[in-house]
Amino acid sequence: MSDAVANQIAAGEVVQRPANAIKELLENSLDAGATKIQVLIKDGGSTLMQVIDNGKGMSETDVRLCWERHATSKIQKAEDLFQLNTYGFRGEAMASIAAVAQVEMKSRRAEDDVAQYIRIEGSEVLEQRADAGPVGTNISIKNLFYNLPARRNFLKSIAVETKHIVEEFLRQAMANPHVEFVYHNNGQLVYQFRSQSPKERVMETLGKKQANELLAVEEITDIVEIQGFVGAPGWAKRTRGEQYFFMNGRFIRSSYFHHAVSSAYEGLIESDAHPTYAIYLKVHPGKVDVNVHPTKTEVKFEDEKHIYNLIKAAVRRALGSFVVQPNLDLGDFDHLDAFLRQPIAPRSGATPPQWQSGTPPSTEKRNPAYNPFGDNGGSYQRNSHQDWQKVLGSVELTARSHHSSGNAPAEQQTQPLFKQAQQETPSQSNIQGVFALGESYAVANVNSQLWVVHKQRAQQHIYYHEYLQQLQAQSGLSQHLLFPRTVELSPAQIPVVLEILQELQWLGFDISHFGGNTLIVNGVPAILSQGDEQKLIETLLEDYQNTQGDVKLAKYPSMALTMARHAAKRNPVQQSPEELQSLLQRLLALPNPQTSLNGKTIYIEISATQLFDTFQSQKFKD
Repeated sequence: MSDAVANQIAAGEVVQRPANAIKELLENSLDAGATKIQVLIKDGGSTLMQVIDNGKGMSETDVRLCWERHATSKIQKAEDLFQLNTYGFRGEAMASIAAVAQVEMKSRRAEDDVAQYIRIEGSEVLEQRADAGPVGTNISIKNLFYNLPARRNFLKSIAVETKHIVEEFLRQAMANPHVEFVYHNNGQLVYQFRSQSPKERVMETLGKKQANELLAVEEITDIVEIQGFVGAPGWAKRTRGEQYFFMNGRFIRSSYFHHAVSSAYEGLIESDAHPTYAIYLKVHPGKVDVNVHPTKTEVKFEDEKHIYNLIKAAVRRALGSFVVQPNLDLGDFDHLDAFLRQPIAPRSGATPPQWQSGTPPSTEKRNPAYNPFGDNGGSYQRNSHQDWQKVLGSVELTARSHHSSGNAPAEQQTQPLFKQAQQETPSQSNIQGVFALGESYAVANVNSQLWVVHKQRAQQHIYYHEYLQQLQAQSGLSQHLLFPRTVELSPAQIPVVLEILQELQWLGFDISHFGGNTLIVNGVPAILSQGDEQKLIETLLEDYQNTQGDVKLAKYPSMALTMARHAAKRNPVQQSPEELQSLLQRLLALPNPQTSLNGKTIYIEISATQLFDTFQSQKFKD
């Protein structure tokens, strides 16, 4: 096997998408001691990725050798893996990138008079010469996967690939606040982070403005040093994206440690919400193994359980200093006398007592010394300006969904008596005797057959086709809001939402980009309730980026299915026969009413012949 083929095979692990190449180049710049790094992207990285730094630079020999496999490795023996002080150590990334792209590099050391230029395509060096250039390294990667068309075709849209690049850029910027980072996309300046304090860098990369709700976390032990910041409970979101762990300056993923942080928030946020945090761990290199995967984001810790408990305790202590309490309560002795002097209302037939006019209105304040997790107990109180309906949703809907979930086992039972409906639906359907069976099902006589219909699946299927028709017709009904609402997204989500902004308008949204990470919502689809804009838009973006997760869909079906799922949950079918009759009529008007898009059965049918055969098969004694 030639070196070029071996490098292309290795590229499948190291460079899966443009963001992986950006990660490797940024880490090389940081290892070179750069204090300023510029990233320039074009067309989501598929056309151009360029990283410019002011690091140490390379000699004429190193400029050529760095593209050879394992030539840039930082280790000489196996024991060096447990003494790593650099980001790179495998020596595979540069060779893998050169095998699948057209690469140009210019580098110069401070002691050299001229820079060195090299041009490589598909692992083949085409040109190397002396050139003019500043101290540092400038690498351009053009036409990624140009010689692997199958891999290139599997890249996502420009907006999605740009999002991944932005996420990687922000991680590196967050991990190295002492370094200046600059990011350009298609010739436009998007980010410019000056050298700043860790808290300022976290605030700027997350796009947050309320610094007082970013809580410091610190715990210094012999096992691990924990520092960082967690967001106030009000910052929690229904979707992931603002959770960052760094180990010795390296971004890592750890569902185990994420559970530690989520456990610390227990009782303060909803169970399906995700807190915001950026936590930096400093561990002795000999007690951690980063050589698990070529991406180096999976890490094995020697004292994992102890670190888990320390993270949980440190986050709890930080949250304990952020407790909002009403200014007027039994613990506020300035107003205790006024509270006790209030007249007591009679047990019946009288109005409730009124506060004295001289009593100042209730305000809210922070008590840094208060800890709800201490021995004195206590409870967390949200800010009064929180939109509770937006955060918690409808109580009635939650109760109904919980009750409906209790019927799941019955749905999963399969009996020979039942059969799935046929693909063809009669053109003239005679629907009679419709009634509700529990919370989840409707039963009807359709063309002399007994039908059992899953109501939520049926309604979701109807909504899906309606939203798909809106997208295809490029028109949708919008319900304008009395007061416009703002939606804050993560910086990486803005390119994606701008790409599908037109489709959102066809679905019934009236949205515009306010600037930065903020959207202005002037209207929502008529069928949806107000107050769900943030969650719905985040879900639409997440599903679109992941092509709907369980099924691989194009843009229109993905967005239509997300809207249908949300609408079906927010507008459950009532139990009246009239509504159930209308549901069945709308369902039967669809081209494929018996099976949902993800292959789930919407209704089953039982014929008189099946009933006869079932009873005849049983032997009865006279």
